[in-house]
Amino acid sequence: MSIWRNRRVFFLGVNTGYVSNGEPDDRYVEFYRLRASPKLHCAIVGNVVVPGGYGSNEATPTLTRSRIWRTVAEAISVKGCLPGIQLATTWEGYSGNTGFVGPKHGQVIAAARALVKWLGARGVENALRTFDKAAQMAVEHGFLHVQFHAAHGYLLSLLVDERINPNAEQVLDRLSEIASRLAGAGVESSIRISLRTGDEEFDAIGSPRFHDRIAGTPFDYIDLSSGFYNIDKRLIYPSRSDVRVSRVTESCVVAERHPQKGFILSGLAGKDKKFELPSNLHIGLCRDLIANPDFLEQPNDGCGNRNKCHYFSRGEKHLTCAVWEARK
Repeated sequence: MSIWRNRRVFFLGVNTGYVSNGEPDDRYVEFYRLRASPKLHCAIVGNVVVPGGYGSNEATPTLTRSRIWRTVAEAISVKGCLPGIQLATTWEGYSGNTGFVGPKHGQVIAAARALVKWLGARGVENALRTFDKAAQMAVEHGFLHVQFHAAHGYLLSLLVDERINPNAEQVLDRLSEIASRLAGAGVESSIRISLRTGDEEFDAIGSPRFHDRIAGTPFDYIDLSSGFYNIDKRLIYPSRSDVRVSRVTESCVVAERHPQKGFILSGLAGKDKKFELPSNLHIGLCRDLIANPDFLEQPNDGCGNRNKCHYFSRGEKHLTCAVWEARK
């Protein structure tokens, strides 16, 4: 597709639920082995909980020193693209909404501010130390791209935003140190953020300043997602055309403000081909590759919006896809 020309293509992080006893199982390895290819710059295994952290649901894998993580990295790298890993955590007592719009989403930002205050300087420092340790562990397993999940209302998304955390500047300084250290070791890095939370009152104040501050960090790429899970998941998974157009438009605006920075455009980006994208805005794929492991060879045959991949919202234990199942 012309939209991909001269751009890097990423398979973005997805929580498959293919875990046994908290670690990836054979289904997990095969899922990524099938989708990795030389046409991808990087395949990022998704939503991996840092050691001692908290998952977004019971089927979220936790990074350990187990050999299985090296097996995952090798399954990707042998197919000719960079193995990447997305590191994340929520917090004790976190519960994700099953509905797409949170019933009490107006209270989410207030609760986030209260949580950050309760954590205090020591709690925040412990969290950052854990992410630092996890990044080192990931590199030891053979991952050559490390992404920090600071979107969707997970813990890092609260800590990096000064509208929620008054000490966000110190957090970003620490994350920047980790990114610089990874670069020195020849490892790419990225940070995923939400362009918007879905709380209109909150998003109306300070969003450009937040985006610009993130763009000023030394991460190689800024992965531009949107939405907080417990406010409005429709922004995270933009099935409707108007939501996709809004996501692409906002992403272009941020990328154009920072032409020397690499950004990743996600949210079924390939569905709307009319956009003239800035050259520094690369392509992130997820649901199209879930539906068709050969999507890069067959770009007109991708996600059918059957929505079975939203397994948590449907009360299932792991990812399923009606299109993928039909292709087997």
